[in-house]
Amino acid sequence: MISPLDLLEILERVATYLEPNDLVRACQVSALFHSACTPHIWHSVTLVGNRAIRVWHKGKGFRQGLIHYGPFVRELRLNDTHIRNRDIEFMAVNCTRLKSLDLSYTDITVGTLKTLLHSDPYKTLSASMDSPEDSDTVDANTRMEQYRRMPAIQTNRDQNSGIETKFPFHLEELIFANCELLSGPTLFPVTALLGPQLLHLSVDRITDIGDSSDLVRLLKHCPNLTRLNLVGTDANDAFLAALAGTTKELAPRAMEALYLNRAPVSAVGLTPLVKVSRDKLERLSCPNNDIDDDVIYAFIEDAKELSKAPRPVKSFVRNDILSILGLSRSVNITHKALLELFRHTTALTMVELDGVDIRDDALEALAAANRNRMERLGLGIPEAWIQHEQGAVKLLARRQKGVQQPLAPAAPAERKRYDGAWVPDGLQALSLKNCLGVTNQGIRAIVRSCPMLWGLNLNGCKSVSMRVFRGPWICNKMQDLNISGINLRIQIKTKSMLLEEVTEDERFPMPLLLKTHPSDDFRDDGHYDYMALPIDFSEENKISNMDITRNDGETRRTLNEFYRKLGQFDQLIRLNMAKSDYRIRVKDGLDLVLPALTKNLKWWNIYRPSGHTLQNVEIEWFGKHFGYGLDFTRNLDELDRQPRIEDEYQKSYHDDEKEEAKFQAENNDIEMDEFPDEDENDEVDVLDGEDEDEEVDECYDEDEDEEWGEDPNRVSKLKILQLGKCSFEQDNLDRKLFKWFIQSGFDVRELNAKNVMSDDE
Repeated sequence: MISPLDLLEILERVATYLEPNDLVRACQVSALFHSACTPHIWHSVTLVGNRAIRVWHKGKGFRQGLIHYGPFVRELRLNDTHIRNRDIEFMAVNCTRLKSLDLSYTDITVGTLKTLLHSDPYKTLSASMDSPEDSDTVDANTRMEQYRRMPAIQTNRDQNSGIETKFPFHLEELIFANCELLSGPTLFPVTALLGPQLLHLSVDRITDIGDSSDLVRLLKHCPNLTRLNLVGTDANDAFLAALAGTTKELAPRAMEALYLNRAPVSAVGLTPLVKVSRDKLERLSCPNNDIDDDVIYAFIEDAKELSKAPRPVKSFVRNDILSILGLSRSVNITHKALLELFRHTTALTMVELDGVDIRDDALEALAAANRNRMERLGLGIPEAWIQHEQGAVKLLARRQKGVQQPLAPAAPAERKRYDGAWVPDGLQALSLKNCLGVTNQGIRAIVRSCPMLWGLNLNGCKSVSMRVFRGPWICNKMQDLNISGINLRIQIKTKSMLLEEVTEDERFPMPLLLKTHPSDDFRDDGHYDYMALPIDFSEENKISNMDITRNDGETRRTLNEFYRKLGQFDQLIRLNMAKSDYRIRVKDGLDLVLPALTKNLKWWNIYRPSGHTLQNVEIEWFGKHFGYGLDFTRNLDELDRQPRIEDEYQKSYHDDEKEEAKFQAENNDIEMDEFPDEDENDEVDVLDGEDEDEEVDECYDEDEDEEWGEDPNRVSKLKILQLGKCSFEQDNLDRKLFKWFIQSGFDVRELNAKNVMSDDE
């Protein structure tokens, strides 16, 4: 009987679910496994910084592998390194099926790029500049399909240079971010050679592209280019008007993705383009710009349907296309427009509205749209939200007893519970930094309705408190959580907020903690355990006795509930708890986060303001559970081992520095054979290349693992621990303890109170 694993088709299907390290091991099982897993290993190649120097420029074993397996490469990311003509030639000859090429932060020039894009196979450059509907341009798609059906061995010859190379017929995406030697007038004529192949072009911070004529000419030659990244450029409203067809330079083009961060555009140019692209526009990122409600309404407004009232009333239709929206710091957008947008959009997955006037009703509408979509798909409703609804109905019925009003309706009928399946187009990331109108009520609606939520940023939301962690959460797939500046106590500003918290306490009462001895209220050195709120030195708000409070039972129960929630996030990678008015204490339940956070957490910011100090016992706790799993302060063998580890780390670090300095000193024209011979069988990490947010890259270096090495005794992945210089007891801090973190590969950053690292740094 034939085993299912003996069938290549099944093995190829299984390989799609394996991690890179598992794929490498699977290739060693048999020839059949090797055939099934190798294409997935080489599908995405990422080489950045020092790794690019060691592997791409000097690793002969890697280049031999690329010669054999180059046709499997679909995505190549080569960042922050030196690019030469021979590198591009090597890439073009071997990566014949390359679809995406990322050369960000490199010194690539237009002359070097011409080595790759050296001909015009689709005859788009012969098209008339005045007639975008030229017959040659229209027929370019047909030529493209014919060229792509050619055998891989068929080549074209560049008559000017005489270099025989394989043209990348499948190249669809070009990414040039921070390439200082490129400019718009020189880059666009070269990229236009791809013709209808080009679908996505990213020119972040490339200079001199404000002239709309250059971009319009590029779009004429590339009729399928519908994804543009113009972050940090000088693209203006004139270019947007050309895209929308209002200037008659181009036929109206429906865009699929548009990134205009820090570009000088406004609602005047963007609104017509959104209306034209509404049926296809999936991603729009336009923060720090003069955007108003007209752009929001353009996504959902139905211009054909007008009210018969004397004054026209806007009519809206459902939008099932928009999935990513970034409009941070757009102060002209009102909460009413966002409320209507979230009511009528069903496919939003990532929303970034930092500093925007958004309120709880809009967040509740966003959560409701997510639940309604899950019901339509037959996935059911999260149990957390069903409990929320049933608790609200029971409380309302209880309060209406004895009042001359009808009782509240019965609890909602039994509905299908969410079974944990993947939710397509479900909300995955939400950033509400400095949104002062958001309270616990709106956040609870999100965390109890969106099971796919992996990113949540509440930095600076002063009306959100730690009480938001009371009650159930459904988003256990959290990877990035920022609660910097969240206050322990609720900010009672309105009666509705107070009523919400009272109701929440009745719905989900927190279990009482075990009674402790009064001596537990004292620190190790005998001083009273207190909490001092941040001091305001202004004359109107002088500090009073009320600003110093005990760390009472209510406080500890709230922190205990918070730690229980963290204990559910076994996929958490980044955690920011800085600038908050609560102390981190082991006795309040810090052990509840284990073993979840030891699995994936890499970056933890626990900066404390003055008055909320960390003690030696807390510092030891981090070392014990995120270091080697033992109390190193009492283990003499462990202390003796630390100097040896430090010497090994320092030696490897200095060796890397010497190699990099030597490479920089080498002449660019030196042949590859002149470098010292290296083992061709050196193992090379080939990782999946994914676009990561720039803010995350600044906190975690991709080469950090290589600098410090891997110690088999480490029991966690935590690498960056951020503290404040006033956050721990300076007089009593065990400096050997602090030194141990540095020697063990931790990046322990001491932050000044005047310059606290936020999620942006």
